[in-house]
Amino acid sequence: MKKAHVSLISTYLKGITMGAADVVPGVSGGTIALITHIYERLIRAIDAVSLKQIRQLFGPKRKEAWRALDGSFLGSLTLGIGTSILLLSGVIEWLLHAYPIPLWAFFFGLILGSAFVLKNKVTTWKFSSFLALLAGVLVAYGVGIITPSSGSENLAYLFFCGMLVVVAMILPGISGAFILILLGAYETALETVHELKSFDPEGLVVFAVMAGGGLIGLKLFSRGLNLMFSRYKNTVLAAMTGFLIGSLYKVWPWKKTTAHFINSDGIQEPLTTIAVLPQLGDSTQQPLGALVSFALALILLFVLERISKKNSNA
Repeated sequence: MKKAHVSLISTYLKGITMGAADVVPGVSGGTIALITHIYERLIRAIDAVSLKQIRQLFGPKRKEAWRALDGSFLGSLTLGIGTSILLLSGVIEWLLHAYPIPLWAFFFGLILGSAFVLKNKVTTWKFSSFLALLAGVLVAYGVGIITPSSGSENLAYLFFCGMLVVVAMILPGISGAFILILLGAYETALETVHELKSFDPEGLVVFAVMAGGGLIGLKLFSRGLNLMFSRYKNTVLAAMTGFLIGSLYKVWPWKKTTAHFINSDGIQEPLTTIAVLPQLGDSTQQPLGALVSFALALILLFVLERISKKNSNA
């Protein structure tokens, strides 16, 4: 029983880190799931969800249905992600504005280290694996340089955004938050989180619409991904390694803004950026802070790897 409780707490904490990553434009919760060795279990659990199993949760076979759904795992993880998005979204926003370079350096180190970890999980490198790796790099890089859209607050459009963003969140290296920016719905999503905290009815409606789209998109995508994992695991892992490598451009700490936009509060914010080399003599570019953050990310990745391997072998 004690071991089960520790496992639930561990899953909840992993959910918190996934939620925190999903809030940041350029980082994926799927990357955290891979780092912490729960990715395949997550995909299998989502794929197992069906209306039949959900109905059985309210009948005499609820215990069997709960086990079939891996309910304890999914419930703990979802609770952690939700807690993180509700409580940490403000902190992440503040860090993005107050300490952007160290924060991006931290995620750069986390993603770079993750790419090496994931590369080692590919047991056999064939031509198809290298092709998948290249395709993953090109897709992630291409997504990262697309110019964002102005978007829409139409509920049907937000439903579609919900479908795409959850698919992106589950893919390592493809940022769900950045997909929202591309679709012009990032500010709407953040405002919805703030409105949920104050129990604003409008926020509840928008959340329900986007969450509905997300659930449908997630279910459809997880089925295909689960099949691909079972049949072409090496190819899928190689493609995901490519996603991580391709996303490094987007999270490079030093950027030059090439275009701006005015947000809903009338504040000018970057719209498109290009990566530039840091000026090491310029203290405003925080080279030391970036280096420390990068090193901390690699240390954290090493610790997570050791803990996750220990838990999986226990």
